[in-house]
Amino acid sequence: MLLTLSDAIKVIRRYKWLIVAATVLAGGFGYLSSARQTKIYQASITVLVGQNQGLATNLDLTTALQDIANSMSKMMTSRTVAEKVVGDLHLGESPDAVMSNLTAEPVQQTQLINVSYTDPNPQKAAQIANGVGNAFAELISKTESSSSGLTAQVWQGATVPSSSIKPTPTKNGILAALLGLAIGVGLAFVLDRMDTRWRSMDEVEDHLGLPILGIIPQMTRETLGNTPRY
Repeated sequence: MLLTLSDAIKVIRRYKWLIVAATVLAGGFGYLSSARQTKIYQASITVLVGQNQGLATNLDLTTALQDIANSMSKMMTSRTVAEKVVGDLHLGESPDAVMSNLTAEPVQQTQLINVSYTDPNPQKAAQIANGVGNAFAELISKTESSSSGLTAQVWQGATVPSSSIKPTPTKNGILAALLGLAIGVGLAFVLDRMDTRWRSMDEVEDHLGLPILGIIPQMTRETLGNTPRY
């Protein structure tokens, strides 16, 4: 038998407390488990790629520097830069650890590169982000200044982030609540399918294929008390 919209609404109403409980429990669990996770902070810098000094004014040169910025963004997350940052800042972690938390993306149609570093310590995130910019600028000045004149300088340094980027308890709680709602509704329909009781006259007629001729009222204490005794 196909389930109509009216039947679906009846099922949801019949198991509404199950659905509500699944939604609340899932949302609460998602929020609390997310809130207990370690906070991660992100600090970012902006690096300017140029030739000799400053911004390029020639269109062809500007386009070339934009292409170079794409390559430099990959160089910035290399082991060479990570090793120099570890040495310059005397970090007690490996270059691999620095590389795993470091990202660099070129800003399209510009000579700029956005560099970000994530860490549970906001001060450390800012320190390493600035260290990456300074280390990269120094490496470029040593390897490129005499040949091509390319430069890389920190255009905007990192500040200590005041808020974390993850976890996001509210967002995770909402997503978990929606999942719980879906599970609750699905479970309600499964339980309804497994329940073979007849709850209405229409269901009896549908299953038996016969019309109902009469109904025997439920005998309760009140109805028995109103029945005359002889």
